[in-house]
Amino acid sequence: MKFGMFIYEPTPVEGFDLQVYRLKSERGIVGTPNPEMTTNIACFGDNNMAAKHPDWVQISENGPALRTNKKYNLRWDIVCNNEKQMVDYMLDLIEDTAEKTKGITVSSMHVADHGFCQCPRCKEAHKKSGLDWLEFRAQTVTDFIGAAKERVKKNKPFYVGLLPDPVNAYERFGMDFDALAKYATAFVVPHWSKTYATPWYFESLSRAFKKLLKKPVYPGLYIRGPGDDPNELENHTQILKTACRVARTGVDGLIFLAANATIMKDFQKACVADTKLREDLEGYGGKPVLELVDKWESILD
Repeated sequence: MKFGMFIYEPTPVEGFDLQVYRLKSERGIVGTPNPEMTTNIACFGDNNMAAKHPDWVQISENGPALRTNKKYNLRWDIVCNNEKQMVDYMLDLIEDTAEKTKGITVSSMHVADHGFCQCPRCKEAHKKSGLDWLEFRAQTVTDFIGAAKERVKKNKPFYVGLLPDPVNAYERFGMDFDALAKYATAFVVPHWSKTYATPWYFESLSRAFKKLLKKPVYPGLYIRGPGDDPNELENHTQILKTACRVARTGVDGLIFLAANATIMKDFQKACVADTKLREDLEGYGGKPVLELVDKWESILD
């Protein structure tokens, strides 16, 4: 089992197999690649581009794919998958970054949600495709991932980020798991949450994705993101418990998200220092997680 970290600054942290820097988050701001890290790029989730080009935003009968649209649970603004200028921009960024770094993970490459996108671009492309509506949406997403994979050298990994809906992802987001598996080195499935008080929920999600996906599965757990109030977040206890519960599902890896290296290191230190918790978690079935903490202890000593 492999372990990764996912942070918003280009600073590696010792003790992980996979070091991922969020070069471009859904804010739309692009950072500077670190050659020693794998790079995450959020594709069509882009607040910056949506503000600059309102006509690029995905559209539905219930309004645009904007955070202000309360009929959907949109965490960022989402640009149309068939806006050629955006597609070209993203593919060029992926290619350029892949040349400079250890690999690529892509996220936010999906359709916003059910009912999207019904802009003139998509209506015209759908008409020309000869496919039914759901097939067209899924083919659009898959074609983009295929094109992105072609921009990444064959000797470098290409991770595809999903949304954590194992049942309705095709109808909601245009995600065809089997089709995407042809291009993915592995899938990253975010289980981001500010609380892990009910770890069975995340364990169940992990079991479902492990059963469905035809490539390695890396769920992600949330420590603290940019701008979060630490008093409103889970401490290391429930995160580590949930990590053990997820690990026993047979997933292939696990990724921890933090805003920066300091937060990640503080999490490592808290896990190492909590010897009682580590003893309590013996027998949970999450031995790889406890071995990871043992590794952190040897690094921190």
